[in-house]
Amino acid sequence: MQRYILRRLLQMVPIALGISILMFALLTLAPGDPVDLLIASDPRVKPQDVARLKRIYGLDQPIHIRYVKWLGRTLRGDLGFSRTYKEPVTHLMRDRIGNSLWLTVTAFVLALVVAVPVGIYSALHQYSPLDYLATTFTFFGVSIPVFWFGIMMIYLFAVWHPWTALPALSWLVLPPGGISTPGVAGGLPFYLDRLRYMLLPSIVLALLSMATYTRYTRSSMLEVIRQDYVRTARSKGLAERTVINKHALRNALIPLVTIVALSISGLFAGAPITETVFAWPGVGRLLVDSVIGGDYVAAQAVLMFLAVLVLVFNLIADIGYALLDPRIRYD
Repeated sequence: MQRYILRRLLQMVPIALGISILMFALLTLAPGDPVDLLIASDPRVKPQDVARLKRIYGLDQPIHIRYVKWLGRTLRGDLGFSRTYKEPVTHLMRDRIGNSLWLTVTAFVLALVVAVPVGIYSALHQYSPLDYLATTFTFFGVSIPVFWFGIMMIYLFAVWHPWTALPALSWLVLPPGGISTPGVAGGLPFYLDRLRYMLLPSIVLALLSMATYTRYTRSSMLEVIRQDYVRTARSKGLAERTVINKHALRNALIPLVTIVALSISGLFAGAPITETVFAWPGVGRLLVDSVIGGDYVAAQAVLMFLAVLVLVFNLIADIGYALLDPRIRYD
């Protein structure tokens, strides 16, 4: 296993380099560099100032020289300076990653806690009313656009909230966006306040994963409970709970491991829409704002961060698959 992990880590290096080259080329060749945007916003800039600024930013050099310099700075931990936010991208990323982790981890846990029990119940009670309800929910979750669902949740819980006519439910009004209420004290009040702000974006971000996990758990469980070894366990007189928990569930969850591990990076990658809708100051919103504002230095850092996440969680998925399935040997 250790040799396999080491081999996979070495294989990740050329893949990451290839991604960085492609990403750098696409962003560099996109129309409008920082100096062009400055000229567009201020036509009084003189040609000699344009030449001087391009020399300062290194924009007068060939693209391969610029890539090598960018790669060297990135490997030293220098991600550049954000033209939009007027501060180093490293500082931006450090603050935003923490906020995105709050949202992504909550959405991931929420998706797992709901999807796995529902998928198992749906498989064990196939064609029951709750099975049909779960299947309808999964189609809804896979089909619905995230931005539309987010806007509808804001309208329902932050604008309309008709249930507040009932005194017992008057508290159920959630903030439409942001990350916390200014002036809230630290400790428990801070976490309770953060939880109120996280509730809507977490549900919206978790919806697609929740639906996907439910479908995979249900179909995998249906396949496993029809296997001969499960029938044998039942014929031995084992209790149904023992048959499901000991013989069926572990094998049914093996395919889900790959989906879950790969979807964690997908949650980060899908966060830009959710974070933008709910004005959540995370990495995803930083990417959207950077691309719209032509701040390609910050955009490159976020895209590279997301690419590395995908590679890492691919490796975690393979390791988890080997740990759960004794038939798989990597050595």
